[in-house]
Amino acid sequence: MSRPVPVPFQLGCCPDEPRCVLCPPPPKAPSAEVVEAFVVRYREDRAGDRPLFAAFFGGAPPPDTLIKAAGLPSSIRVRPDLLSRKQAQHLADLGVFRVELDALSFDDRCLKRAGRQYRGALVIDMLEGLRSMGFEVGIVLAPGLPGSTHESCVRDAEVAAPLVDFARLHPVLVLEGSRIRDLHMSQIYRPLELEEAVGTCRAMMDALEAADVEVIRVGVQPVPDGIGRAVAGPRHSSLRQLVESERTLSRLQDLLAGSAPGSSVAVRCAPEDETRARGPLNRNIRTLRADHALAELKIIVDSTLERGAYRLEPLHSELL
Repeated sequence: MSRPVPVPFQLGCCPDEPRCVLCPPPPKAPSAEVVEAFVVRYREDRAGDRPLFAAFFGGAPPPDTLIKAAGLPSSIRVRPDLLSRKQAQHLADLGVFRVELDALSFDDRCLKRAGRQYRGALVIDMLEGLRSMGFEVGIVLAPGLPGSTHESCVRDAEVAAPLVDFARLHPVLVLEGSRIRDLHMSQIYRPLELEEAVGTCRAMMDALEAADVEVIRVGVQPVPDGIGRAVAGPRHSSLRQLVESERTLSRLQDLLAGSAPGSSVAVRCAPEDETRARGPLNRNIRTLRADHALAELKIIVDSTLERGAYRLEPLHSELL
């Protein structure tokens, strides 16, 4: 079955003061007429034969009028402290099939420093309750919160893994208009460097995917997502690709273990895996050649292989 296409609507995470340190002033909420127009545009321009669903991203649940205006199955992202069980049941009656909690973390210290008014135990209770109500359940985790460490972020992923169906990893960006920008400018808060974000997200993905949790997004683009302008933090147009390249490098290191120094080898992969196998600017190829003292290493696209499958073979002269 074709993967459904989300029609996104940004409602803002913290609509009221005091906002948490991460959030700039929220965008203006769309009207019912705008929601209807977006659904029509997506159906005409983007969906093709694929089904649509409305995806509402906000702190509080979207108003009934917007859900009804979309006229589609709906997914919502909410702050854990702004959704009650009674509201969740009402949303299910309106056609909401999926709920993701913008939890950020399970670490109480990090949540307090981020200005969130709930604790990790509440998030766990809500995830369990939503699943018992029949929702598809997701979570947003934010590595790089004030007070967080690589280890605490990985623990967040490990806690979430048995409780959710899918996850998003959004390394903290310093947004214009947010209080964390002031903390950053005062040198009280240091955002993750890009390399740190890649390493932490990789470890979190490993923990989540080991439990069959689908990681549907890594990183966030400030402008397309309507969240504001980022002034600092691990900004990258393809953060997930960097993470996947690092993970693939580790797999290829194992695959090449025992290769004779000075040999010439080829790694075959599915077309979808070529970019991550090569790494940014062919960095993985250079690293593997140096680490294993190879005379030549070539990545060969093989459409007969499934995504994620890699095959090592001698590199014959005609492939050079």
